[in-house]
Amino acid sequence: MKKMLFILAIFTIQLFPQGEILTKENADQLFGPVLVSKEIPTETLEMYTNQSANVIMFKLMNNDLYILDNNRNALLPLGVTINSTEVFSMYSVAIVQQLLSDGNNPFTYVEKRKDVLTITNGEFTLEYSLSCPPICPN
Repeated sequence: MKKMLFILAIFTIQLFPQGEILTKENADQLFGPVLVSKEIPTETLEMYTNQSANVIMFKLMNNDLYILDNNRNALLPLGVTINSTEVFSMYSVAIVQQLLSDGNNPFTYVEKRKDVLTITNGEFTLEYSLSCPPICPN
């Protein structure tokens, strides 16, 4: 059973991009208001996407933004150790880059809402991430 779940997880990661871009208005309707928001320069986030292969992970912990690469190495803050059981929202690098391009805003906001983490740039918001764990890249 565990082997079947692992194969399904790998299949999901490889075939389906993690994340979907919505209008900011639609995201507000679907996920409710933003409870906590952290600003990051779009140029900095673009640099982080270039340092990660295929997926990038985000989490707001204690009002601080954490970003991990595809191997769960910390990109922000640099050099911190992340517990392997700490759950992060995982998005495909390509969809994050598309959000930044479509939004065309110099600042991006990583947002905690009631049940989800969203990323907003300009008039567009990204959600529908996968949680890592349990579904993580190799």
